[in-house]
Amino acid sequence: MAGTPCPCRSRAVEENLELWEKMVEGLMVEGSAVVRVKTEMSHPNPAIRDWVAFRIIDVEKWPHPRVGDKFWVWPTYNFACAIDDHELKISHILRGKEHMSNTVKQKYIYQYFGWSFPEAIHFGRLKLKGWVLSKSKIADGIRRGLFKSWDDPRLGTLRALRRRGFLPEAIREIILQVGVKPIESSISLENLYSINRSLIEPLANRYSFISDPVKLRITGLKKTVTARIPLHPSFPEKGFREIHLKPEANSILVYISGSDASSMKIGETYRLMGFLNFKVESLNGEVKGSFQGFTLSPKIRIIHWLPLDRIVKARIIMPDASIVEGFCDYDCKRLKIDDKVQFIRFGYVRVDDVNEPLTFYYTHP
Repeated sequence: MAGTPCPCRSRAVEENLELWEKMVEGLMVEGSAVVRVKTEMSHPNPAIRDWVAFRIIDVEKWPHPRVGDKFWVWPTYNFACAIDDHELKISHILRGKEHMSNTVKQKYIYQYFGWSFPEAIHFGRLKLKGWVLSKSKIADGIRRGLFKSWDDPRLGTLRALRRRGFLPEAIREIILQVGVKPIESSISLENLYSINRSLIEPLANRYSFISDPVKLRITGLKKTVTARIPLHPSFPEKGFREIHLKPEANSILVYISGSDASSMKIGETYRLMGFLNFKVESLNGEVKGSFQGFTLSPKIRIIHWLPLDRIVKARIIMPDASIVEGFCDYDCKRLKIDDKVQFIRFGYVRVDDVNEPLTFYYTHP
């Protein structure tokens, strides 16, 4: 800190070489010696002054995870990076602005070897609001069992984003919008959702998912009725799902979500999506309603539904790692892992497991 040179700084080259040989031969112990890169003692940043390039490691106490006790003299980060970048012919170095002092250190190595230093670009830390990005915190959380793995939906890792169903193009676009800046940048989840939604919307077929299922019985139907629901309302060429329901005792039985059932009022009329209208007659246990025709009216609230005989158990892993269980359309059994679909009135999801119960990861609304 005082800028005072160490007495060792004036040693002759020959003496330093002899000491170096003792280091590599294992005749010195950890902490007894280091190799420093000679810089200016007047440098305004004390960390730059004669920075450490090699140190001795007690390999019996701290064996290397790959080579064990084979080597005991090891380079520090800055010496290793400088040599690697040169050997690998790196032309551009892109790293966080917290490495600006490291760039200064590494330039000494290039200068002493007579090499041309690459283009160095420093950028501010990138933050994702609501997600954990710190690698050390993530690793610690995995060790402690707080996170399942590096693709836990609560994390902001690329593996986690991919498992949730975000497209690579969406991540690339948000990064291009943020740009490379020397100041800290923050990515809004809503912006990322918006970009991904614009890309995935034309690709995602529509299906129904019913959580907390409640039975709805509709009376007043005497013959088989058919619902014809498009796989994608904007692309009729993708086809339709046809559902045939045959009344028993002049009534049909379907599933609706518990949230829809709890918000219904007796005497009000609702519409099963792509199907028919009904008026609520009773809310005791199962919902009971009477058939009110097929005509679509903008004043009638639309709810999604599933027939009792065309369902498969499903679960959705939410962004907070909680699990929502229920039923989804039987046609979802035809989906493949990594397919992206939209559950009507629920959100976009990615297929993670096709074994029953089908497992999906929630992407965004």
